[in-house]
Parts: sequence; structure tokens; C-alpha cells
Amino acid sequence: MSNRLRLVAFLGFAITLLAMTVYGEATSAPSRCRTEGPLTVLGGRDDTGTRRALVQGWQPKDGTRAEFRELPSNSDLEHSELVSTARSATCAAEVFLIDTPWIPEFAEAGYIDPVGIPEGDLKAIIPEVLKTGRFRGKLWAVPLNTDAPLLIYRKDLVGKAPGTPEELMAAARALTARPKSPVTSGLMLQLHDYEGFTVNILELIRDLGGDITVSDDGTVTMDRGAVLATLRQLTAAMRGDRPPVSPASLDADENAGIDAFEQGKVAFLRDWPAFYTQLLTDGAKLGPDQIDAVPYPGERVLGGQSLAIAAPLPDDRARAARELITYLTDAPQQKRMFACGGLVPVRGDAYEPDAAACGGTHRKRLVLHADPGKIRDAVRGARARPSSAYYPEFSRVLRRHLHEYLRERLRCTAPSACPKAPDDNTFLNRLAAALDRAARGRAG
Repeated sequence: MSNRLRLVAFLGFAITLLAMTVYGEATSAPSRCRTEGPLTVLGGRDDTGTRRALVQGWQPKDGTRAEFRELPSNSDLEHSELVSTARSATCAAEVFLIDTPWIPEFAEAGYIDPVGIPEGDLKAIIPEVLKTGRFRGKLWAVPLNTDAPLLIYRKDLVGKAPGTPEELMAAARALTARPKSPVTSGLMLQLHDYEGFTVNILELIRDLGGDITVSDDGTVTMDRGAVLATLRQLTAAMRGDRPPVSPASLDADENAGIDAFEQGKVAFLRDWPAFYTQLLTDGAKLGPDQIDAVPYPGERVLGGQSLAIAAPLPDDRARAARELITYLTDAPQQKRMFACGGLVPVRGDAYEPDAAACGGTHRKRLVLHADPGKIRDAVRGARARPSSAYYPEFSRVLRRHLHEYLRERLRCTAPSACPKAPDDNTFLNRLAAALDRAARGRAG
């Protein structure tokens, strides 16, 4: 055999050996995961204890049990710990409960497997909600609870609930124009530098017929005109002594507007259904005769958390995880979650509170909700956030640029008084370039 043939033979043997080693490591990975004991569902803070009660209430015939493990309530910390756990390959959890925008990231990184549940078995889930679990043609997660914003309003101050964004702004202006009115601003948004800013600003951009989207290959499409018009309108709405939109919105999260709303300083609050519940149940200062809620006028962005199966798992554990997910999303559990925990169901047939449903949770009474039909309508008309494997960074970049723009413009009485601020075209160019880098995983 010539030296050349010996070299070819050796290289072929080495490549085969390497392939067998890699394959062996990949296929043996599930064996490092426990094959018995309770399944662990890892997710964010469970304030009401309802998720824990539902998970622990699972009682399959084979005797398998499940437990719920909580993570920090801060969204950024929760995301970091979930990613850290998934990367560690320690099989610390069989099921992840993740915010819906994170699903593409977990799928792309190989942290989760497709759920493997026939979509025919999930047809009771509201279609737009189920869609949030898909990425590149596969179903990677099943929604456990969803969310869509309500317009919570002081009906003792407001004659009729606005039905459109234009009516909302007109009502906000009219309230602040009343002599001796306690209302100092009409509407409170959530525009602090956190995920809520992204959600609020997307709704405003979409109200003007625009959008910001990300394709599967990371291409960002941004309606520059709608983005700029949104920023200009929002800046104008927060100016003045008694503006229609509270300037405090720039520092507000979901909790921040509660005090101002209770005191009558703002008459309208854009918030999630759980905060309407909070206003009525946690040492309530206001009664049902003073507040009400309707689906937020105009565009609404979906929230919520979804159940995903950790990768890789032994077949028996993966099968058990699928059975647990099916159990948690069936009608009785969804009704209990809504009635006793205030979490918004993903099924269209689970919006009628049932006092008997609370028997299996730590709560024995119904949560006081906004009208269930209005919550369901809010969900059915809502849309998802942009789908990106790098969504957390994409969102951070978006809100950093837009938040800085708003703060800078509010400090200026006129464009000529903002010598350090870039012109709008330069700003939009920088924003588009930064979003494109973020959506392709190139931070900076």
C-alpha cells in the first residue's frame, strides 16, 4: 500500500471514530437524566400558588408526580437562570415554563424539543395563542396561560369607555381640561426601560398601521414612518402641565400606575387583567362601582407563559412530560387557574369562573375579575411580538434607542433646543442597523 493510500485509510478511520464518539455522546446524553422520581417544572414566580397546586395535582395512573420550582420574579433574572439551567445539561428540569417570546431562542439553541403533541389535541386553544408556540414550522411549546391588555378606567370619572385609540386620547384630553379636576394626566402607560416598554410601543406603532418584524433568517423589517410618527405623537402627548399621557409613564412598570389610578390622578390605565384583579382584591381602595375594564382600544400584544419539554430526555420522561402538559391545558385545570389564580386561560372554553374549581387549590374563593367575556375578546384580538431566536437582545436594543429618544425630546422645548440629539433620519438609520445586528445575534 502506498503512503498516500495509507494516509487516506487512516483519515477515513479517524473520521469514522470521531463520528462514532460524537454520536455515542449525543445518544447517551439522555441516560444522564434521571429516569424516575417527580418531574420538575421550572418557571417564574408563582404569587398565588395556583401553578404549583395545578402541577402537584397531576395524578397519572403510573404514579408519576410533578413539582413546581420557582425562579426570581424579575424577568431578566428569570431568563438568565432558565438559560443557565438549560445550558448546564444537568437535567434539573423536565419542563420549562417560559415567556412566549423566548421560545425561538430556546428552540434554536437546542434547549427544548418539539412538544410532540398532535395539534388536533390542542384545537381548543385559541389559535393566535397557540401560534406563539411555533417556530420554523414546528410546535415547540404549548401555552399554559396567556395575557392581553385591558383599558382599566375610573367609571366614576369617565362617562363612557373609549372604543378606539382616537377616542381614548380625546377622552384623556377632555378629562385634564376640566376645571378643578383631580385628574393630572389622562392615561398611564408602562414605558420604563423593561419588556413592558417594548409591548406598549409595539401596540402604538401597530395602531398607526406599521410594525417591526423579524424573518426566520433574522431580517428586520421596520416601518420607519410609523415608528417616527409614534415617537412624535407620544412626545407631544406627554408635554404640558396636564398632558393626556402621564410623563411618569417613562418610569412606570405594571405596578407604578396603581397608586395614581386609585387617587384619581389618572383615569385610564393600560394594564394586564391580573392588575384589575389586584385593584379589587388586595386591600381594595376602590369598589366595582368605581372601576371597570374593556379590551384595550386598538392593537394589543399577547403576553403569557408556555410549557416546553427540556432536551434531551429519556423517552419515558418525555412521554410523561407530554402527558403533564396535556393535563395542565385541559379544560378543568384551565378553569381552576382562571377562577382561583387570576391567570388568563389559553382555551376559549375556560373563561367562566366556577367556585367549585377552587377546591383543589389553596384558594377557596373566586378571584374578582374583569368581565370574562371582555378578557377573552382582548386575547382573541391580540397579536404576538416579533419572533426571533435573539429576542431578548432585540427587545433591549429597541427599547434602549426609543427610550433615549423620548427622554431626550421631552427635555427639549423645540428641535433647535436639542443640539446633541441626532436628526430623525440618522436616528432611524442607527436604530435599523442596531436591530438588524441584534436579530442576527451580533450585539453591540
